[in-house]
Amino acid sequence: MREKVLRELASRAATDAGFLKQARSDLEGTLARFGYDLTLEELGLVEDLGRRTAGMSDGALARALSDGLERRAGSPPARPITPSWRGSGPARPARPGGPR
Repeated sequence: MREKVLRELASRAATDAGFLKQARSDLEGTLARFGYDLTLEELGLVEDLGRRTAGMSDGALARALSDGLERRAGSPPARPITPSWRGSGPARPARPGGPR
């Protein structure tokens, strides 16, 4: 099972109301239109989730998916550190015209 594909699918459903609405009414057609090619195991998992959440509103399901993704990922990914001259690497080049 490809967790990355399932995460992407859940993320799209949590953030794209049109996609979620289409997926809830025609799952296989929506997946095909959006380029998702799930394995039988993955499709079964998504279909099962659809059955278990059928009584939820689209908004409630989107929030549940979003919360689940956040919990699964733990804390949000760290932002990349901007390279800096402080603390490592060669010394800064001298200023033009010499030290001041």
